[in-house]
Amino acid sequence: MTEVQHQANMEQVRHLLLSWASATRTDERSKILKNHHPDSLIFDVLQPTQYAGTEAYRASWDSWQPETQGDNVFEFTDLNVVTGEDVAFASGLIRCGGTLKDGKSFEDLVRATFCLQNLSDKWTVMHQHISKPMGK
Repeated sequence: MTEVQHQANMEQVRHLLLSWASATRTDERSKILKNHHPDSLIFDVLQPTQYAGTEAYRASWDSWQPETQGDNVFEFTDLNVVTGEDVAFASGLIRCGGTLKDGKSFEDLVRATFCLQNLSDKWTVMHQHISKPMGK
């Protein structure tokens, strides 16, 4: 792989993940999983914590997605991307939060890891892992 292709792969993966974060922040549900493989394995902070496929994950959103008012926060504070020709992984921290309907605000910091595969010249999320450090 040439350096030019390597840089292009890194930028494509970075753009894909920043788009995912933007769609999550603005609750554009039709866009959140558009670059995930239908059979992707997703680990998340809230129960049941493991989802086999995007349909299972999508079906759980209403049970744990809080209703907020105004602008939400959901942004990478750090994003590291490593790519090869056909596989890539990325990791970082995500700052998330917002204001609930009752006016109370919340903020959190979670860890994120993504494993991607280049399928037919399109980077696709095969695994997503979001976790929160346990407090003392």
